[in-house]
Amino acid sequence: MKDRLRPYRNFIAFWILGLLNNFLYVTMNAGAEDINEAGIALVYLANILPTLLVKLTGPYWFHYVSYRCRINFNAALMVICLVTVAWGRSTYVKLLGVAICSLASGIGEASLLAMASFYEAKPCLAAWSSGTGFAGIAGYAWSLAFGSADICFQVQLMVAMWIPIAWSLTFFFILGPPWIDKERGADQLVACEDSEVSSSESVASDMDLETHSASEVVTQQLSSKDRFCYILTLWPYMVPLFLVYAAEYTIQAGFWAAMGFPVTDRASRHAWYKWANFTYQVGVFISRTFFVLICKNRKVLWLGGILQVMMVAFFGAAATKPFGDWWLIAPALFVGFLGGGVYVGAFSLIAQEQHPAYVELALSSASVADTFGIIVANILGLIVQGCVFGKMQVLDTSPDFKCGYDIWSDLNRTVAKVHAASHCFPGVQR
Repeated sequence: MKDRLRPYRNFIAFWILGLLNNFLYVTMNAGAEDINEAGIALVYLANILPTLLVKLTGPYWFHYVSYRCRINFNAALMVICLVTVAWGRSTYVKLLGVAICSLASGIGEASLLAMASFYEAKPCLAAWSSGTGFAGIAGYAWSLAFGSADICFQVQLMVAMWIPIAWSLTFFFILGPPWIDKERGADQLVACEDSEVSSSESVASDMDLETHSASEVVTQQLSSKDRFCYILTLWPYMVPLFLVYAAEYTIQAGFWAAMGFPVTDRASRHAWYKWANFTYQVGVFISRTFFVLICKNRKVLWLGGILQVMMVAFFGAAATKPFGDWWLIAPALFVGFLGGGVYVGAFSLIAQEQHPAYVELALSSASVADTFGIIVANILGLIVQGCVFGKMQVLDTSPDFKCGYDIWSDLNRTVAKVHAASHCFPGVQR
């Protein structure tokens, strides 16, 4: 009976771990205006750059650190993040706390995606993706609930101390040990009698005895060059991931931050930003939960990336024109559908199409594509927000970045003043 229930326990554990891993990340983005209102995209950048560092370097050092150590380290980082952001006295200290959150999120995502290869990969990846999708809803609902009750951001973060506790309890008490079918590779979950002596015990002992990471079972002989060359072959999955994330986060950090009905009212902008992102997260959760059932080939991934780029153009027009009203919540939901669908579809196809011996490395490495997309988008979002705010002449907010046309306007005004002054002083040559 215990063995028959193990797959269900593991499915539940991966779902909860996905929820907890992304919950703080979403909370930081949802509270970006409380951390640095004039530079929301700057908060987004701090919340993603350390993740990029982890995902870029992880494939070259993860196999030296056990999963148990990484989980414990993550729990500690979550606590430090909450304390730093809640009690930091300056914007830069708070941004440091956001960066610590990003570090924890990156280690957690890359590690759990890779570890899914030692279980029944497709259900566990679906559970993880669904959990991370629900984290968006839970995180924004958490933020909206505290905001509606007029409870300060510090209290909101301190109450969230339950997250690192739940993270550790889930990993050590709900998630079962991995069992590997030697004939089929690392992604097959099999039932084993307790009295059996299996080759998979070396992997299970990793989680129990804190020896080396399970990745050594299949990829320990690869050099850094071999790993890099293999990662490059994953571009058919990584490029759509990059496109969809670059597009959706340009919308979130840039256009949505500079929209409101009317845009000149701060409260209206704040309300739109919160509810558009919440609706987006609902779309992400739905697609991450069910899209795996319809994503059968890579063409679907590429279609999703292209459609998301088209949504950038749509919301760009809505922000700069401007046009529309609260009915724009519907296309915001569609942005979430596309983002979540491409995410779960890419990793599910990797687990199905790649050689079982390389699935762990592939899952851990391919996730760098969405992180690259987010970083590019946040830089663009910083520029977009400044440009749109400048064009709309929103005077109650001073963006961290001012669009180029502001510089040219200032220059033209200076030239005009010099030109006018030349009429008053005959000695000045024109």
